[in-house]
Amino acid sequence: MIDPNKKDPIPVNASDVCYRAFELIAAKQYSDAEKLLSGTMSRTDDDAAIALYHSVLGVLFKVQGEYKTAWKHYQRAEKLLPRDPALKIISARLLIEQFAEYDQAIRKSKKVLDLLPGNLVFAHQAYTTMGLAYMKKGDKKKAVSLLTQSMGEGFKGFVSAKNIDLTLVEVLIRRNAGMSECRQFLSEARTFAVAQGEDAFVRTFSRMLDSFDKENPAIAESIVGLAEPEEVTEGTG
Repeated sequence: MIDPNKKDPIPVNASDVCYRAFELIAAKQYSDAEKLLSGTMSRTDDDAAIALYHSVLGVLFKVQGEYKTAWKHYQRAEKLLPRDPALKIISARLLIEQFAEYDQAIRKSKKVLDLLPGNLVFAHQAYTTMGLAYMKKGDKKKAVSLLTQSMGEGFKGFVSAKNIDLTLVEVLIRRNAGMSECRQFLSEARTFAVAQGEDAFVRTFSRMLDSFDKENPAIAESIVGLAEPEEVTEGTG
C-alpha cells in the first residue's frame, strides 16, 4: 500500500504532492489522499499551490460521488485562480453532469473563450462543454453547431490527437443528432491523427468510422469522395 505518512520529506513542489495524491486515489486510499492534500495545503500560503490542492480534492470527492463537496473545492480553486481556463471547464462539466446548471456551465465556457481567444485546444473544450449543456437543454441544433465549431479548421493548431474530446460527438451519435456532422468530426479527427503520425489514434478513429458507416450506410454513401478505411490507415499497424 502507498503510505502518505512515510518519513521521507513531503515534496515541496505542489505537482509532486498532487501526483502522490493521484496515486493514492487510484489505489482507493481516499482518506490518505485527503490527509496528504489537506495537511500540505495547511503549510503553504502560495495561492497557486492551494488552488491546485483544492482542484485535486475536487477530483477526490467526485470519484467518491460526493459531488457537493467536490463542487466546493472546485469553487475555492477557481476563486484563487479566477483566470484559469482548466478550472472553468472542469467545474462547468460538473455543473452539467450533476447539478443540471446548464446556463451557468455555458457562461463559464464562454469565459474560457474570452480568456484565451487564440487557444484552439481550450476553445475546443469550451465549445464541447457548451454543446453538452445545450444537449441537456434539448437544443440539438445548437449542440450540433457547437460540435462543428469545436473542430476549428480540421483541428489545425492542436499539438496531439489526444487533445480531441469525443464526449459531445458520442452523445450526438447516441441521440441520432447531426449525424453528417458527427461523421465529419470523426473523419477530420482521423485525418489529423494521420498527419501527426499518431498511429494509435488513427486506429481508434478508424474503428469508430467503420462502426459509424456500418450503422449509417446512407450517410457514408452520400459523402462525395469518401476514402476507404484501408487507404487512410495503411501502414499504421
